[in-house]
Parts: sequence; structure tokens; C-alpha cells
Amino acid sequence: MASNSADKNLVEGCLDRFPGAWNQLVDENIQLIFHGIYQVGFRMGCQVTSEDVEDITSEVFVEILKDDFAFLRGYRGESKLSTYLCTLVHRKAVQEFNKRVRYLNGNNGIVDSDSDSYSQGSTSDVVENNILREAISRLAMPERAMIGMFYFEGRSYKEISESLGLAINSIGPMLGRARLKLKGLLA
Repeated sequence: MASNSADKNLVEGCLDRFPGAWNQLVDENIQLIFHGIYQVGFRMGCQVTSEDVEDITSEVFVEILKDDFAFLRGYRGESKLSTYLCTLVHRKAVQEFNKRVRYLNGNNGIVDSDSDSYSQGSTSDVVENNILREAISRLAMPERAMIGMFYFEGRSYKEISESLGLAINSIGPMLGRARLKLKGLLA
């Protein structure tokens, strides 16, 4: 809990515009933000460039600053600040990479062939994305939808449960089974 109180103090310092608080928040979390963006891009099968990281990082900071630090005002100290920031980073990265990604219905594609990252990708990236696309399309619809909603849209368990009409406590186990099936299809 000590780290959570330190995190809360840092957030309060930012909200009160205490000198150095914003710089401290940025310095302590910039690598986490970069790593989160790379992880989301990797999971979505996108080639991540340094420009992508810079753009999404800027969007993350704009979101934090928006409406007089509304995002930071929402931090209650129930988790580490880094965990709280990760949710924002994940959501922003998914939104950006999802512009290049299509899934489910339609073409069932993972990589948008019109995107710059696709045209810059290596042949092995294209092959891997085609294999992943094929494997996802072979999953049963509820599993396919869950994979899409969770990984490509960044939806929460609650949103997935409401969308699919399932109990919220069943989403985690079902996602786990879907990942195992996908892993088996990719083996």
C-alpha cells in the first residue's frame, strides 16, 4: 500500500500543479507507456514504428491532461498508478492499431492491407498475420467475438458480458479457453 499512497501523492501533486510533479509522473512512467504500446501492437500483429510510439504516447498524455486532468482525478489509489495508466495506454494503443486491423465478419483480417504498416511489413509478417487470421476465423463465433472484443477493441469483461449476454464471471475462463484453442490451432 505504501506505493499506492506515494502514487496518490504524486497524482495530487499533479492536480495541484506542484512544481516537478508532472515531470516526475512522466519520468516514472514513460518506459511503461512505450512498452505497453509495443505490447499491444505485437499482440495485434502490427509492425510498430517509433513514429507509432510517439503518436500514441502523445495521445496518452493528451488524454491525461484533457478536461483539467480528469483522468488523474479518477485515480482512487486502489491500484498502483502504473496499473491505472496501463489501462489508458492499452485503450489508446488498441484504438490506434485497430484503425489498421479488421477482424470477425467481413474479411476476418488481422492486418489492414491499406495501412502503411502492412506495406512496410516483411513477408514473414504477412504470412504470420494470414496464419493468425485463418486461426481466428476457425474459432466458434462466441470465442472469435471475445478475442476480437478483448484484444482488438480493448473492451472490458463487463462490456463483453453485456454484448454477448453472458455472466461477467464467465468471460475470463471463456477467454482463457479461446486462447488455448487459438494456441492449438497455431501449433
